[in-house]
Amino acid sequence: MSYVVVSSHRGMALDAGRNEAYARALAAAITPDSVVLDLGAGTGVHGLMAARLGARRVYLVEPEDIIALAEENVRANGLQDAVQCIQGRIEDVTLPEPVDVIVSVLTGNFLLTEDLLPVLFHARDRFLRPGGHLIPSAATMEVMPVTAAALHEREIASWSRPQHGIDLGAARSYAANTLFYRTEGFEALTELADPALVNSIDFHTSQYEPLNSTVEIVVTRSGICHGWLGWFSAKLGDTWFSTSPRAPRSHWSLAFLPLDPPLALEEGERVSFQLTRAPYGDWLWTTRAKAGHQRHSTLSSAPLKASSLRKAALDYRPELSDEGRAVAHVLALCDGERTMTELAQSLQAFQPDRYRTPAEALRFVQTVAKQHA
Repeated sequence: MSYVVVSSHRGMALDAGRNEAYARALAAAITPDSVVLDLGAGTGVHGLMAARLGARRVYLVEPEDIIALAEENVRANGLQDAVQCIQGRIEDVTLPEPVDVIVSVLTGNFLLTEDLLPVLFHARDRFLRPGGHLIPSAATMEVMPVTAAALHEREIASWSRPQHGIDLGAARSYAANTLFYRTEGFEALTELADPALVNSIDFHTSQYEPLNSTVEIVVTRSGICHGWLGWFSAKLGDTWFSTSPRAPRSHWSLAFLPLDPPLALEEGERVSFQLTRAPYGDWLWTTRAKAGHQRHSTLSSAPLKASSLRKAALDYRPELSDEGRAVAHVLALCDGERTMTELAQSLQAFQPDRYRTPAEALRFVQTVAKQHA
């Protein structure tokens, strides 16, 4: 997800239920002597809450240009004396002092999506005082089997319907290995068992480790299982904020882990569910029931050529592509002396067949410079 444009922050910044839960946790942690880090601050809403609650100093740290909006919000709320905005990755910035509180929203959909927790753990290890507060301080992940006929039909089974006589059914297996994130469309689902805990993380002590969890659930209602619903809960102060289907909706999405074909489950039956994911890797979910045994993985959610798979092998010896050579050429000339126009002219001379016009070369140079310079 891109967090550069303001509209991508609307759901988060204006999530009243989430903000209320964060406000209560901050109120319990902030004292007049508190130094606060708002990590991945975005619009700065939580850091500004901390300043309003009387924190001595608040640092808003955000890598994207959205920090400019946070600066406007600081001025609009008259909090310039207490709040300092810093643009950069937390791995690259230096804070003037240790902090007493780190507030963040680095829990992705189904907790691990986007692999944001390592950023929080890095900040914790570098900047949090002993005995300091993390908001949130812990999180859990839960799943349950559900009947979700409409969702399964829309996302998976629909691929089996020919379009004007054209068979597109080959796409169905890829769709069935996709983990779907949605904030709506779950209204018609039926729960077939109670939620099962598949992961628990204490943010004060944990490192970012592989997930490999197996649980056994008892079916409480007979029905067709179209997949598993997944969500997380975060501990904010002394309370838990849940993103489950039973809780009020928030900006976080529920996760749907499909089964295909769907499995018939019987009341009282014991079903085994295994969820596996390596950091920055693919999700793997395995279901064992009387009606069958299925294994799905997001690695199989897209067609991959053998050449693409080889590039993931540890013994693969990469060579620069034409685009890679272009990137290397531009970066080698980014010495603070040449203008963008001069870089584009050099690139066009370096690869005249690839960049046939000055405008094409300039667009590429601008992209490289934005990402790396």
